Amino acid sequence: MTVTSIDVLDSVVDITAQTESDTISESLITTILQLTPANQVLVLDYNPETNPEFMVVACSDIFLYEEEKDAIERVLHNCVTIGDNVVEFSSADNQSLLAVPIKGENDDINAVVFCKCDQLKGDEVQLVEGLAKIYENYQKIISASERDGLTGLYNRKLLTTKIDLLLDRFLIQGNSITDDPSHHHWVCIFDIDHFKKVNDALGHVFGDEVILLITSMMKKAFDDEDLLFRYGGDEFVVIMHPQSREDMEVTVRSFIKTVNERDYGQAKDVSISMGAASISDQELNAITVLGFADQALYKAKQNGRNQVAFYEDLIASGELQSLVPEDDVELF
Repeated sequence: MTVTSIDVLDSVVDITAQTESDTISESLITTILQLTPANQVLVLDYNPETNPEFMVVACSDIFLYEEEKDAIERVLHNCVTIGDNVVEFSSADNQSLLAVPIKGENDDINAVVFCKCDQLKGDEVQLVEGLAKIYENYQKIISASERDGLTGLYNRKLLTTKIDLLLDRFLIQGNSITDDPSHHHWVCIFDIDHFKKVNDALGHVFGDEVILLITSMMKKAFDDEDLLFRYGGDEFVVIMHPQSREDMEVTVRSFIKTVNERDYGQAKDVSISMGAASISDQELNAITVLGFADQALYKAKQNGRNQVAFYEDLIASGELQSLVPEDDVELF
């Protein structure tokens, strides 16, 4: 395969034309398939604190990971262990397997690019490594644009993308996305009770200080693998890693208690109301999932605030009707 400098330049233009983390991953896969002998490519997030450690972000074949999981994960683990490229040959199907690490802000490996092909030459490995480096650098730039300016949490524009990606992973990785069928991802939506009164009485600068205090408590209350978002104003969203209802409930109730007990100076008592819903492979899209949690939040406010309400409980009790949106209408 002959690759010209124009081909490489065009690929760089295509990768850097993307504006979201997930679309740049798809662009990288397309570029590697076009410019190298690779016939299958995966981009996987890596977090040694989670189970599973590797989560498929984008792929050229949705069945590849499950069909060849053992061989792929062996190469991936070797890659993150030595912190460098790994090339192995699979005698079972006469294929070369390549893994290239992707590093984040602190130089820690947070993703891996995996390629499978008939044969890889030295310059082709270097090309994949170079494209992965462009991807790594540009991901850092995009990551900064996906953060809320005040709190540093993920911002609103990334929220539905992250949930839809999670639902896609159910399709790609099946039940292996959790290690226990009783464990679920959870989405929690909460806001600060009567926050407008704080802003009106004490000013928006003081209100921002309250939001920063809430953010600090969020970061301490939830695990590193949980995703924290500022949806807007005083509204926040948490996507919690797979766990049982019991463990999840302990965490959120402890967080609500911590918020209640904090000293806010002139603001005196501050509390939050929260709605929560589990995420499963039965959900259609992010809007559906968020809509479930938002309905629960409405009930938490209606029932006195300063509490958490669970969508599943409200459905079981008949307080809510099980309605599924037919399209992607914004629910909150």
